[in-house]
Amino acid sequence: MKNFLAIVFLIPFLGVSQNIETLNLNIPKTNLEPKDIGFKEDAIYLDKKKCFEYVMKHDIVIGNEKVPNYFEITALDNTVLFSGIIKKNESGNFENLINFRPIEKLYKNSKIIGRNKLILNLASNQVLNNDCTLNIDNLRLFYEKSNENN
Repeated sequence: MKNFLAIVFLIPFLGVSQNIETLNLNIPKTNLEPKDIGFKEDAIYLDKKKCFEYVMKHDIVIGNEKVPNYFEITALDNTVLFSGIIKKNESGNFENLINFRPIEKLYKNSKIIGRNKLILNLASNQVLNNDCTLNIDNLRLFYEKSNENN
């Protein structure tokens, strides 16, 4: 059974605090968890350092399907780490399908929709490190423990 932990993250670049419920997956602690996560339109900051870039594209064609919202999160060397599609499902609710490129897995979780929730959950589960690196082992654990795309 999955546990949930409500954490308040200060998002300084937006000037607001958000009460975001993050997944508590009991992934081993690394002492590299960021204490401060910031978002700008095209960047993600961990502990006040620009660590990742972000781009959102609208109405593009992937395969033979027109996708209303496509995003990429890249390392500063332009390596694509995560890409995803955000769209409404048949029920009218938004859903994500995220490609975890470092482990070549497609990920879906109904509680993680959009960039902010993805980054907050990855950071709180020791996947994103405060030195701007990824913990690949913890990314695999995150995927195994919370993926709904089976």
